[in-house]
Amino acid sequence: MIPIYQPYLPPQCLKYAHDALDSTWISSQGVYLDKAKELLKEKVKAKYVILANNGTCATHMLALGLKYKYPHINKLIVPNNVYVAAWNCFMFQDWYKFKTVDANLDTWNFDHQKITSIDDQTALLVVHNLGNVINVPELKKRFPNTVIVEDACEALFGMHNGTMAGTESLISAISFFGNKTITSGEGGAVFINDEELFLHLNSVKGQGLSPIKYVHDKLGYNYRMTNIQAAILYGQLELADEIRALKAEIFETYRVELTSVPEVKLQVVEKGSTHAQWMFAVRLDGFTVQQKKELELFLFENGIETRPMFYPINAHQHLAHITGDHTIATQLNHQCLMLPSFPTLTKGQVKLICNTIKNYMHLVKK
Repeated sequence: MIPIYQPYLPPQCLKYAHDALDSTWISSQGVYLDKAKELLKEKVKAKYVILANNGTCATHMLALGLKYKYPHINKLIVPNNVYVAAWNCFMFQDWYKFKTVDANLDTWNFDHQKITSIDDQTALLVVHNLGNVINVPELKKRFPNTVIVEDACEALFGMHNGTMAGTESLISAISFFGNKTITSGEGGAVFINDEELFLHLNSVKGQGLSPIKYVHDKLGYNYRMTNIQAAILYGQLELADEIRALKAEIFETYRVELTSVPEVKLQVVEKGSTHAQWMFAVRLDGFTVQQKKELELFLFENGIETRPMFYPINAHQHLAHITGDHTIATQLNHQCLMLPSFPTLTKGQVKLICNTIKNYMHLVKK
């Protein structure tokens, strides 16, 4: 079975983790926390970075940071077809009312061209689906008085207008989960452009600790990354260029092999943006949900694992009350399929996957 994903963990990537274990600094203190943070800052050109124990906790810090910096904001414009953590993290406290925006059939992100105005009590949550980067600098030009926060968990190393995804908004979250381009098993990070906000959240992530040890001056959480996680992350970041090159070749092979298939539509990248190349997926134009499931089964029976596209927001029981147009989000869920995209996927395996899809299309046309 060709899996949907598996991390790239060569021995040279794990040597720091072994060193961290040998040092006995296995919890939230140790040299690799600063090493990983500084290397990440260098790689993405972020002003401030906070490491977190996972991407969901990093995303929750978006909500905490937004409320701290802009307590008057009580509404949030959100996409309606993303991974559920993006919504959940803004629902842990009863602070925000959601206004959803339906997806764009080409980019699979929210269709921000449908947003015509934003009042001063509303912030904008940007999510880059599968690593397809929304051009945040252009959004800032259109809405200069609007606060933008980003779930960039899937968009590490994607770019817009020459800057890295996650570095142009007030605050953004990154995930280092095991299926991400750069992983620490679990783990996440927050990129921040505001010093006051950085100092606040850096305290919040560590139980609200004040400058005086064991004196806490605010409600906090234990969202700290461990030294072992940071050691794995440091090794991954050292190999980031190699990993990105491997994934770029995989994405290009998919594009070359599938462009000629009439039923297959690929994600369209916004002008001025560069796809982060996290997960490759296809949209099967004209397919019903049943036809897509049949293709999923065909691929599985031929040893290829896949994943569906994220469901629209109202498909989740605890979010079913949220109203809005979900027409395109539903269509994308019915027609899109994520394909294996891990760094060590060979060109031969990519061609096998593509030929299996082509064979299926040939069979259903008979």
